Amino acid sequence: MSRLIVKANKLNKRKAVPAFLPDLTTIVGIVNKDFIFEGEEVLAVPNPALGKWYKDKDEHFYWGGGVNLFEDEASDRKAELTTPDNSILENITITPIVKRKIEQVINAFETGSAQGNYAMLVKLRDYNDPETKTRIVQVTYGRSQTTEFGHLKELIQDYVQSNGTFAAQLIPFLNRIGKKPSLATDDTFCNALKNAGRNDSIMKECQDNLFDTKYYQPAHSWFAGNGFLLPLSLLVIYDSFIHSGSILPFLRKNFSTVVPAIGGNEKDWIVNYVNARYSWLANHSNELLRNTVYRTNCFNEQIQHDNWDLSQSMRANGVSIT
Repeated sequence: MSRLIVKANKLNKRKAVPAFLPDLTTIVGIVNKDFIFEGEEVLAVPNPALGKWYKDKDEHFYWGGGVNLFEDEASDRKAELTTPDNSILENITITPIVKRKIEQVINAFETGSAQGNYAMLVKLRDYNDPETKTRIVQVTYGRSQTTEFGHLKELIQDYVQSNGTFAAQLIPFLNRIGKKPSLATDDTFCNALKNAGRNDSIMKECQDNLFDTKYYQPAHSWFAGNGFLLPLSLLVIYDSFIHSGSILPFLRKNFSTVVPAIGGNEKDWIVNYVNARYSWLANHSNELLRNTVYRTNCFNEQIQHDNWDLSQSMRANGVSIT
């Protein structure tokens, strides 16, 4: 179990993880800011759109957006997740339908398909090798494109443990994924991945789980923990987690607007972040990143059309999303 500290002013203690909110039937009490407890993350939640949840030793449940790991309290990124009140969670407007639309936009950005191309494998010179200080080629794979030096090993481990059809072909590579030299030149490995993504439903399930737990849920926790409420805001934040790994601190230094949780205007913050990200991408020394400005162009188009609730149809990377 991890040691956790409550950062919300007040946080509901529940007897079960709710499927939808508001849900007063699961609330059994309230804990206050700086309350410390031992807890573990709940891996199977009824509605991932509500973000992470933690369970304590007494089988009580707490929303992840209202807590930090106690050991990481000094971390700049962790310390920022300071919700002023648990009512933020109760007012979230991210329904399963909205979540699905957000995922479709990201899928279109990454693979050119709203459904996502589970078999898509590309080899890009986009890994910054810390030893040589150069960019090297790596495998990028799946519905929303996880990377060889990122979470690909975790995906394959899950697939093997789930007895996927092509697991036997991938097992010999497990100890090599994420290590140099890259497996981008190994046709046996690459073909096994493509075949699994194309022909095995287990691989598709494993990818859905990975992209939800490693990208969507952390993005949603950041979104909710910092007081954002609007679907377009979550799309912008989730895209930054998928494309760049997080909300980039150096981009935030380019504008003074603060997050809504500490009094900032949500729409102003999103506009400023999108513009800062566009400028960074458009002027980047890496051509691969310069070519991804279609992402921020899409967001600016939604802002211009006042599509903050994502109820309007839109085009993402040339793909129509309704």
